[in-house]
Amino acid sequence: MVFNKQITIKYLYVIINKLKKDHYSGEENEFLFNIVVPLFNAEKYIEKCLNSIINQSYKKFQVQVVDDCSGDSSYEIASSICKDHKNLKMLRNPRRIGALNNISNLLSTKIKKPTKTIDLIIDGDDYLYSGDVFHIIKEKYIQTNCLITYGSHISSKGVQGKKYPRLVREFNLFRKYFWYGSHLRTFRHDLWLAINPKDLLNKNQEFYSVAWDLAIMLPMLEMAGNRQEFISDVLYAYNDNNPISDHRIRRKEQIQSAREIRQKKIYRKRKFF
Repeated sequence: MVFNKQITIKYLYVIINKLKKDHYSGEENEFLFNIVVPLFNAEKYIEKCLNSIINQSYKKFQVQVVDDCSGDSSYEIASSICKDHKNLKMLRNPRRIGALNNISNLLSTKIKKPTKTIDLIIDGDDYLYSGDVFHIIKEKYIQTNCLITYGSHISSKGVQGKKYPRLVREFNLFRKYFWYGSHLRTFRHDLWLAINPKDLLNKNQEFYSVAWDLAIMLPMLEMAGNRQEFISDVLYAYNDNNPISDHRIRRKEQIQSAREIRQKKIYRKRKFF
């Protein structure tokens, strides 16, 4: 009886240790969401934008909000929200430098675990569509081991979003195909670090002021190859009614910049951890 009791105790310890191991191994699947929110004259929208982030059910995230020298009360509104949350940081530019310049600067800050960090860009006049967005994205990265996602969003035109065809992905034809790399765009931080910073600059050696989403997404889609995922769930609300949106006031420049970006050198598929 004593021997059996000892065996029982021994196996109890084994079970307890296994449960502990399983518990802590779950932490290895946890991602940090590194969010950049560029804004300019978004006083009507920024509160809803930031609250949609703060109210996410998945809480492992950090946010950098940058006001690009707005002429309205955007900075004051954003600052009043950020000061109440330790994982939200507020920045303000003394002069306007453009969204892509701000994004590049903020994503260049040191990250401890690039392979466990997912970058997101949320425009200050847009917002996350539900409170489970981060959970949905996290599960997609865990289940598929992807490097980058794009997806469906909702706007005044309804739900939009399409997946790149298999042939486009396999033969790296993103620059020759229709633009599908739309909101919500997420990518692993080590993938972002693999972009040549010079490819974010136009022919005048300035950051693209419009169509910059193509400048960042095309290289990463090309490098990721088949390790990319389209998320059909609507995760993002795109504010196409904002009167100062680029597609309303700078459409011609958008088309010209997009054409220039598509003509840049194609990235080869790369192996990532």
